[in-house]
Order: sequence, then C-alpha cells, then structure tokens
Amino acid sequence: MKASLALLLLMGSAAQAADWGADVSASASSALQAFQAKQAAPAKAAAALKEADCGSEWVSVVSQDEETAALACEGFRRALGFMLARGYQPKSKLTIIAADRFPDRYREMVGDLIDNMHGFYDTDTREVYMKSLRWFMESEAERTPLGVGPSRELYVSYFAHEAGHHLSVQAFAKAPQLIARPHGEFISYALQLETMAEGLKNNLFKRFEAAGGGAFSSVESINGFAHDADPQSFAVKSYLFLKGPEGEKTLQGFMDAKIEPPAAF
Repeated sequence: MKASLALLLLMGSAAQAADWGADVSASASSALQAFQAKQAAPAKAAAALKEADCGSEWVSVVSQDEETAALACEGFRRALGFMLARGYQPKSKLTIIAADRFPDRYREMVGDLIDNMHGFYDTDTREVYMKSLRWFMESEAERTPLGVGPSRELYVSYFAHEAGHHLSVQAFAKAPQLIARPHGEFISYALQLETMAEGLKNNLFKRFEAAGGGAFSSVESINGFAHDADPQSFAVKSYLFLKGPEGEKTLQGFMDAKIEPPAAF
C-alpha cells in the first residue's frame, strides 16, 4: 500500500526509476485498451473513450468528447511552453486520460477519497488521469482544488498542473521518483498560475490577500507540511515566490537537484 500511494504522490524508490529511452512515437492505443478493459461498470452511463490528436508527438489524449480533449491539449501546451521557456525539453511521451471514472486499481489504493481528487499523475506509467469535463463541472466550489467555482479555465489549468508534473519529473536531474514532493508541487503550481488566465488568477489573489497571505519567506518554507496544511495557499505562495528575486533560481535548483529537500518532506 505504501509504495502504491507513493506513486500517486509523486514519490517512490530509486528501484522504480523510469526508462529514459521511451519511444515517443508509440501510440496511446495500448493505454486506452488497458484502461477500458479494467473499468468496472460505471455508476452512470459514459460515452466511449476516444483518442485525440493534440498535434504533438509528446502527448496523446484519451477522452469521452472533443471539448474535453481540446481543453486537455491546451493544458499540455501551456505546461510545455513553460518548461521550454526555461530550457527543459520533454524526454518521454505523456498520455492523458479524462473519463467519468478513475481506474479501479487506484480506487483500491485510496478508497472513495479518490472521487474528491481532480486528477493525478502516475510516474510509473507516465499517465495523467483527470475527471471528465462534465464530472469536474459538477464539483462544488469548496471541493475544487483551489477552492473556487468550477470553470473551463480552472479545468485547463489543472491539465497544465498535472502535465507539469510529467515534464518536470522527466527532466529532473535524477531518477523521476526521487524529486521531492513539495518541490514537484511548487513547480506545477507555479506553472499552473503563471499560465492561468488573468481573470481567474486575480480572483485567487484577492481571496489569498484577504486572508493576509504572501509568498514563501524562504526556500526552506517550501515543504510538505505547508502543502498538506493548505494546498490552496501553497499554490499562490509558489507563484508569488517564483515571481520574486529568487524564484527562477530556486525552480532551476529544484529541477537540477541542487537544492536538497527538508529532512521531513
């Protein structure tokens, strides 16, 4: 159980290191077939999953409708642009699967709590699993990852967030599973807000400032305790720190494995 949960939390052992020689031209059809074969009967009728083309050799999207696929592709483009602008090239292909139900193997790991997740990245299979658009739009504001009402822009931003996990761990200077969880979350949240539409971003800032929030005070304060205590605050703090004088240097230090994580992360 511990190893499986670590997979969901972007943590793992060196023995689980990914194969860096992935064939980026491989089709996502095998992932699609495996996903469909392992699904139990869903609680509500769902459209068939179809593979979509994002126009990039680095990603394949499997979803139930064209709109979800288009939003997933946009999220990936945002994440890729953020990483390329900082000199980090993609190293392996990502498959994004958005559906009305998560695979049962993950449900067996975390139980019904999985229904409160917007999505996650599996470092071993290099797959992002996200709620379908219609499932996400049914969320109550307090149950969305950033505590604001569901919208297509918020949905796109979380595709960017999860794609950011894939791109960052694959470009990480050491084995992907060795990236510290708070460092990986810092990168993905900073990426998410950096590429988010200004209207939604400003809404988050107003809520955060009203609560008296500010950027992280130091690199050491970017830790797992801060993330787990308040993920919404961690997200905004990450972006504000990125935009500060030490932000880009810190992100590079995380990516290049030159900044050690706190003893307990």
